[in-house]
Amino acid sequence: MNTVNVSPRFSELNKVRVNSGKNEPYEGYFIKILFKDGRWIYKISISDDPSKTETWDNWVPEEWLTLVK
Repeated sequence: MNTVNVSPRFSELNKVRVNSGKNEPYEGYFIKILFKDGRWIYKISISDDPSKTETWDNWVPEEWLTLVK
């Protein structure tokens, strides 16, 4: 029997490192969390330059994430 964690491992606005194993790892902040297709996915906001307000967003699965301290 498959058990699903009923609460996400991370909270909104936590800073995380994203590593898919395919692309170069990057860091960003959670802006939204959603339970979809039996797992938690996170919308990450990434800015190449923190002094600018321009960002791009990406949805990623929980297993790609590591909390940045």
